[in-house]
Amino acid sequence: MAKASRYTEDLRLIKSLLIVTSLQKRHDLKAVQLIREFPHQLAWEPLSNFMIDSEVWGYAAAKSFDPKLVFCHPDVLQCKPVTSLYYRGLCGLSLKAVKDYFGSVESLEKGNPRARLDTKKAMRMARTYNTFICSIIKNSSAWTLENGNRTIIATLGITLDGVMRNKVGAIAEDRIRTLVLEWLIDQGLLVEPKLTKKQIHENIPSACTLKKNIAMKFGSEPDISFSRENELLVVVEIKGGIDSAGALERYGAATKSFQHAAGVSPRCKNFYLGAVYTPELNRRISADRLVEKTFNIIEILDKPKARERFFSELFHHTLRII
Repeated sequence: MAKASRYTEDLRLIKSLLIVTSLQKRHDLKAVQLIREFPHQLAWEPLSNFMIDSEVWGYAAAKSFDPKLVFCHPDVLQCKPVTSLYYRGLCGLSLKAVKDYFGSVESLEKGNPRARLDTKKAMRMARTYNTFICSIIKNSSAWTLENGNRTIIATLGITLDGVMRNKVGAIAEDRIRTLVLEWLIDQGLLVEPKLTKKQIHENIPSACTLKKNIAMKFGSEPDISFSRENELLVVVEIKGGIDSAGALERYGAATKSFQHAAGVSPRCKNFYLGAVYTPELNRRISADRLVEKTFNIIEILDKPKARERFFSELFHHTLRII
């Protein structure tokens, strides 16, 4: 059995820690408690105002379920916006999905004191949540609050997966940027700012000047760019995900930067750094002809020879500063 790379192991450890620590915070249980302790009477009639199906309401009543634990009321949301997490979980909706209906709710669910929920948005949220909840209950056999709680946990897992994807991207970018800066310092190619390797680990600068008047910038799109006198020379996209299923999606995101670079400067060279290359991804890269060179992130991080090939291709053959 092949041994996992250090990078892969680190990602798995981080993911495991993220899942465990997030679930230990019990945000879902805190939201439930806030709903149970809601101090005011709630007016539910007419049910149609809140997009509550009368048949589903009758089912919940027959089961003696507390209505505010089954259906979403805008008064609860306005008083305690963090309870959105509970109702969104009952619906099985991800944070990304709810944006299509009424915008971002992440700051509300995190309890950000600056986040405000007006009456109109609270009603839109309640009506949307109730539409999904009623559909789920109506099309399920013997739905219970326990079923609903399981759905909430599953939804939290989906959200954590999205958070993890973002963290993976940030980890890969930071490690490659750190390696690049360390190598430039070793080669005496970094002009400004004056940095030591220790300082790099404390704070990675967003922009640097290299020898031969080359400007290097770290950003989001692209992850790394090199230019001289406002002419874009090289773009580097870093995609550190290790799941094969998302390989094409990650490359698709990178092509936006590559296409923009080609439009800005036809002579710009595009480098793609990925952790996983599937046969279909290799075919796509070859067909698109947007990428000058591809490199494997894991090999760059773990193998000195692969790392030197990357640096040689980038700084010697392409940028010609060594």
